Amino acid sequence: MDKKSQEFLLALPQVIGVGQGFKEVGGIKTGQEAIMILVKKKLPAAQLLKQQLIPKMIKGVVTDVIEVGEMEAYSGVNPAVTLQSTTSRVRPAAPGVSIGHYRTTAGTFGAVVYDKSSGQALILSNNHILANSSNGRDLRAKIGDPILQPGSIDGGLTSQNILARLKKYVALKEYPNKNTVDCALAHPLSNDLIVSEVIGIGKILGVVSPQLGMEVKKSGRTTGLTTGQIRAVKVTLNVNYGRGRTLRFENQVLTSNMSAGGDSGSLVVDNANNAVGLLFAGSNQGTLINPIQKVLDLLNVKF
Repeated sequence: MDKKSQEFLLALPQVIGVGQGFKEVGGIKTGQEAIMILVKKKLPAAQLLKQQLIPKMIKGVVTDVIEVGEMEAYSGVNPAVTLQSTTSRVRPAAPGVSIGHYRTTAGTFGAVVYDKSSGQALILSNNHILANSSNGRDLRAKIGDPILQPGSIDGGLTSQNILARLKKYVALKEYPNKNTVDCALAHPLSNDLIVSEVIGIGKILGVVSPQLGMEVKKSGRTTGLTTGQIRAVKVTLNVNYGRGRTLRFENQVLTSNMSAGGDSGSLVVDNANNAVGLLFAGSNQGTLINPIQKVLDLLNVKF
């Protein structure tokens, strides 16, 4: 889809995102390639003005309107619905447990990665989990800030729960600028405080590009080990970051619903334990992830 068509669709009041996928009929995926048009809620044509109607086809490609709810950056909100084993203080800490910047609630310790220059083991998660959703200029976070395990909403409020220090993050760009990742790194206080095997998944064996229809899984702070399927790629979408702040992301991956608040930061892998993406947002109808290779490249790390 060309940029002009994309901007036309994103300007429609009911549209929050667009991407590429396979047309779905009655919730069943067909083999027909389609422009996926993502809306919070499907509305009858009678409730829309003529200029708000979505074309059946755009430049010879069929369109498909998909209801996904409101996509939100997924930090922890309700400790009552979490898994006790992932919200407890754990040493050594493993990917899949609760973690967070001292000024945030909680998210998920996604993976152990290694600095390409020094070889140092580092903790991978989201900017909004480890760096308090910082744009780099807002004083929300600074390098060296305490990273708690478990996160503060899970009881990690004392200095004894400091697992790591904020090492690096990719600043979030304010709307209408476009983001490609929501990611950050933390440096453990010592290497023996973390292990690399992901809870319920095990060792990460490699990296793979996301593909339509790919079966995926993740291990997260709130919902534990869950599975899903990739529904759309090359997604441009507006994401709610709370307090009236909306950020736009491009080249993202949409999966079926496989997460809840607090699962942000989880590593998404395929059935062969190859990393596919970094989970950062979702709704009760879908989950949004950054393609993992972009995350690794921007942070200069590897598995």
